[in-house]
Amino acid sequence: MNVIIVGGGDIGFSLARTLLANKHHVTIIERRPERCSELVKELSAAVISDDGVSLRAFEDADAEEADVVVALMGRDEDNLIACQLASYHFGVPHTIARVTSSQNKELFKKLGGVSATVCTTSIISSIIEEEVPANDITTLLPLKEGAYIVEKEIKGTSPAGGKMVGNIPLPRGCTITSIIRSDRVIYPHSETVLEVGDRVLMLVAPGKKELLKKVI
Repeated sequence: MNVIIVGGGDIGFSLARTLLANKHHVTIIERRPERCSELVKELSAAVISDDGVSLRAFEDADAEEADVVVALMGRDEDNLIACQLASYHFGVPHTIARVTSSQNKELFKKLGGVSATVCTTSIISSIIEEEVPANDITTLLPLKEGAYIVEKEIKGTSPAGGKMVGNIPLPRGCTITSIIRSDRVIYPHSETVLEVGDRVLMLVAPGKKELLKKVI
């Protein structure tokens, strides 16, 4: 996929690194020149130094060829404008906006130009409401059409502990996207071995959560 990330802060950086590890093409639009220099050094993504609500920035990013635009700037209104520019001016089919206020989620849908919103407050709240046991799979983020991003800690009794990722019989449509080990984030390949204590983040297809529990 061809993905444009608007906002090169910590979240944008982490998302870009994950997408690049999964062989996607990534362009980052970031207004701070000093931050752009850091991103160029750390990532193999294209980096454009410009305002994220600038029509010129999207033109330089070849937005008409993008599959997804993700707006991750600090202000909700800027993320809305970025998504609307991408959607209405460049015909980008999927736009995702970060919102800091959960009240803006419905407002953004009504105003148009935003395919989906992500609100950290809502995500944390949903995890608390689930009251998921510590040894279960925690849903971090529900996606469209019934898919999920989930987290699972590898316990001593886990059938996946000590196995290489490529040898784990994951259900069709389920992918391990990253592993948190101590204070490190690992982007796994087929020979990466899961260790006890690892927190594994996975993309799970609809209806596959129970099957996933049996192998992870």
